[in-house]
Amino acid sequence: MKEARISSLQNQQVKAWRALRDAKGRAAQRLFWAEGDHLAGEALHSNAARMLAVSEGAAEKYAEHIARATARDVEVVYLAEHVMSALCDAKTPQGIAAVCGLPDVHQPVRPELLRLAALDGVQDPGNVGTILRTLDAAGFDALLMDSKTADPYSPKALRASMGAVFRIPVFQCDLPQTLAALSATHDLYAGALDGAPYFDRVRRKPGVCVVIGNEGAGISAAVYGVPGLQKVKLPMVGGAESLNAAVAGAIMIYDIVRCGK
Repeated sequence: MKEARISSLQNQQVKAWRALRDAKGRAAQRLFWAEGDHLAGEALHSNAARMLAVSEGAAEKYAEHIARATARDVEVVYLAEHVMSALCDAKTPQGIAAVCGLPDVHQPVRPELLRLAALDGVQDPGNVGTILRTLDAAGFDALLMDSKTADPYSPKALRASMGAVFRIPVFQCDLPQTLAALSATHDLYAGALDGAPYFDRVRRKPGVCVVIGNEGAGISAAVYGVPGLQKVKLPMVGGAESLNAAVAGAIMIYDIVRCGK
């Protein structure tokens, strides 16, 4: 079994892992750090884990994860408690993390992906992760995002995704250009105060894409300008002027599931 032990914060491997806290470090190493029992388990289950880091005092607790890593020839690294605490973003580390390969998000959107959501400048990583989790639960195929959207592989987004990030492919793209290309095969829906009632929509194409905008500014003018994009609105019968981005997205996504279209 491949395994090692690290007890110093000055260890070069530890320094490299600490750099995974920010997007530049993740991009440079093509890795991300998925901490906690659930995310580490999901990483192992999906074969995304390159290494498994375990606190020395938690080896017995995570024997099942360690056994799975060993069976898949994933190196297990045992860390001193203070080293694990320094690496983890959570206030109370669970004593385990998986080091995972960072997917290539700069790929063309595959034509067989028919149920999509797109994020237009969504800046809260918690919203990004929650939307990924919703897509996973609803059986959608992929997430599109522009370069201004929060990194789905950041610690907060990963926690909010509850492992969905290992199942839902992410495509970072020029969103207006990509949506324009999809408009021939997908109905495109974007929220707008002057939009038509969303629940009265009519589907005409085999695919669908729900566009979710920035928490404050909403959908960008460039996305609104995509030919064929339909402006829609959710009913607001109370005093609230708007919904949280992830909540609005979930309602739109699940109404597609409810209607089967």
